[in-house]
Amino acid sequence: MHVAKVGEATPSFVLACADARDLGRQSVCSDDYAGRWAILIFYPRDFSFVCPTELTSFSARWRDFHQRGCELLGISVDPVELHREWLRTPPAEGGLGPLQFPLASDPDGATARAYGVWVEQKQVCTRGLFIIDPDGILQYAVIHNLNVGRSASEALRVVDALQTGALCPASWTSTDGTIDAERALQPGRILGHYRIRQKLGSGTFGTAFAAWDLRLERMVALKVLKRSVHESRDAVLAEARAAAKVNHPYVCTVYAVEEEDGLPLIAMEYLDGRTLSQAIAEGLPRAAAQDLARQIATGLAAAHAQQVVHGDLKPANVIVTGEGTARILDFGLAGRQDTSATARAGASQDVRPTVPNDAATKIVEIEETLAYDRSASGEAGGIRGTPAYMSPEQAAGRRPTPASDVFAFGLMLFEMLTGRMALSDTSLMTLLARLQNQDLGPRLAPEVDASYRDLLAALLARDAARRPAMSEVRDRMATLAAAPA
Repeated sequence: MHVAKVGEATPSFVLACADARDLGRQSVCSDDYAGRWAILIFYPRDFSFVCPTELTSFSARWRDFHQRGCELLGISVDPVELHREWLRTPPAEGGLGPLQFPLASDPDGATARAYGVWVEQKQVCTRGLFIIDPDGILQYAVIHNLNVGRSASEALRVVDALQTGALCPASWTSTDGTIDAERALQPGRILGHYRIRQKLGSGTFGTAFAAWDLRLERMVALKVLKRSVHESRDAVLAEARAAAKVNHPYVCTVYAVEEEDGLPLIAMEYLDGRTLSQAIAEGLPRAAAQDLARQIATGLAAAHAQQVVHGDLKPANVIVTGEGTARILDFGLAGRQDTSATARAGASQDVRPTVPNDAATKIVEIEETLAYDRSASGEAGGIRGTPAYMSPEQAAGRRPTPASDVFAFGLMLFEMLTGRMALSDTSLMTLLARLQNQDLGPRLAPEVDASYRDLLAALLARDAARRPAMSEVRDRMATLAAAPA
């Protein structure tokens, strides 16, 4: 028999019940609590000594539980008829009086067994208390000796703590602050099965650490995603899992996408090298620039073949190893390809970008990833990506596509060949307007070697439909890299 465990879906049940608030109610089932928090209070017998003190104390705090979206249910082996008698009998005569929650009958102990609280020798259930979240996942379980009653105040404290979704220290109460796990990630701390070694850097989506995997005994790069990321946690992790399917020599390998201590994280291959932006700043020889560009195009083509879009391609997201190999980082964090009819129809529309008012007027760091997903009115739309490497369609507020990566690659190729950024505007709105209204190809192409001009102009076409597919770019880059200097 499957026994309920914290962190797992709870066993379903259908039980006869007595409810002093609704005398016509005949039964209760686990589905009745879908979408709400539920507390199951297992107790041994009606008309006993400790049980009435517990049940009446929980009933007295019923309104407090209700305000938290939490329902209560008492469960014992006694038949429904005895439950009703106990509820009708005044406390002065050994009864309960009316309770603010139902009492269910589990005569054969099947539900008690499913929750691991059945006492075979006495044929009753012991004092088990279980807190179940709105998704039916068991979040808390405590089992008492038959002689010791449970505290309604403690159950409320735990519900409050669970509902914060954060880390709550010992003796925490609702008036206390929670532990900021993001700030607490210092060298030596253990997150799940990873021991933090050092902080590598931080950005819009999260903070990267070098960490030791205690299970597999190897170094990993750990990207811990911020709680304030632009989409829901599940959506971000789903995109990261999709990106993890890309297995290629020029793409950083993703080992795991999981959640530890309430923090979503991505464990990746630890790469010893420098970023492409650092390599460009230090000066890239022509041959090295050509070869790295070829490798990046090859890795992108492999990702696009699996319908995975980078969405935030830039030199800072490429590591160049000591052997001169390019490895693309952070696939999927900025967006996944959307092939829906709605997205295709929207691609031809002029969508006004929505950014916060302060970002629209101040000088911003154009090499930093932006993630503005909603306007001040709450309507859909926004800017996602790095302005200095953003495509016109992203600047117009649309989701990135493979063609967006092609445009970003064109901006990177220009920088690799010339040693300077293609777009260096410091005003965010000026840069966004420029991307949407100007055709950059004709202006930038003459500044690179003749052999790359036609390709660069195609990569930087303002119309996404005119840009070549990444597989074509890969083949062209291979030909150019192989040509004699």
